[in-house]
Amino acid sequence: MGKFQFLLLDAGPIIKLFEMGIWEAFIEKCDVTISQTVANEAKYASQDYEDICIDLEPYKEQKHIKVVDLEPSEVKTFYEKFNLQYKAIIHPGEKEILAFLINSSEDWKLCAADGAVFRVLGFSRRADQGISLEEILEETGLSQSELEWQYTKKFRDKYTKMGQIDSIQG
Repeated sequence: MGKFQFLLLDAGPIIKLFEMGIWEAFIEKCDVTISQTVANEAKYASQDYEDICIDLEPYKEQKHIKVVDLEPSEVKTFYEKFNLQYKAIIHPGEKEILAFLINSSEDWKLCAADGAVFRVLGFSRRADQGISLEEILEETGLSQSELEWQYTKKFRDKYTKMGQIDSIQG
């Protein structure tokens, strides 16, 4: 099996993969791209755990993952398209990775553990570009145990539909 292609990750799934102890196996099976902001978020979030240290720099240096750094103007242009309701729920790392996905002509898949990401994808008519951690782990044969709600396909489906409804209703 080839690698799972064009996969963008948000901080939540990265932290969960480290917590589960399968980060190394995951990046062997997936071409992972993240934003610099997400890399920073994952690093600082891991400080809340005693036994998890997330430093993605060595993986970047060894070309096991790709880290993109968007121009602030690209992120701002993307962000300004949304109303206050959406602006309030989109965090900085999500803004950057969503802007990258929306501005790309590639068929990226975006994995997150935050409903806002899936709502934006549903709203932007890109529902097919969202994927849950549960779905990726199943596809790659790395599924180990039951995951928390925010990492499931049902979670992704719920928030994607909310975004689709918002799009239709204006």
